[in-house]
Amino acid sequence: MRQLATAAANPVAPPVAAAPSSIETRFGTLALDATRLVTLPSGLLGFADRQRFALADLPDPQGAFKLLQSVDEPELAFLVLPIDPDADLIAHRDLELACQALGFPWRALAILALVTVRPEADGVHFSINLKAPLLIDTGRQIGCQHVFAGDAYPLRYDLPHARAA
Repeated sequence: MRQLATAAANPVAPPVAAAPSSIETRFGTLALDATRLVTLPSGLLGFADRQRFALADLPDPQGAFKLLQSVDEPELAFLVLPIDPDADLIAHRDLELACQALGFPWRALAILALVTVRPEADGVHFSINLKAPLLIDTGRQIGCQHVFAGDAYPLRYDLPHARAA
């Protein structure tokens, strides 16, 4: 399958100021762990100017969901779900090609899927975006929102067991 990345190959993290040790967010005070900071040199789709994020646990943990919190804009945060590269939600070969295009070593790859929360008549439904996941080189702590070409991966992949009443 042909790949299309939204950022140039081999993203390089721009020099940035030191991150604060904590930040006031809509979820309360969030302690920032320097080992969990990620730079997205091209930002996220629609948020190209926001490049520094912290991966944090939710104040009231809900399963495997995490919070991708902007370090520079406390109001900006995304619910994400770590995806196991071996879970077959995204074909291994497609991930390998994306890593090659981005210059990310396979052994250092982490995948985060952006989560959408939709209130519906029968409860709250969660879905993830498999079309444009965040691929992160954990060794360099940089990442890229990678858009897969074609229609093999949906923008909205429903999580059947992640519903709340």
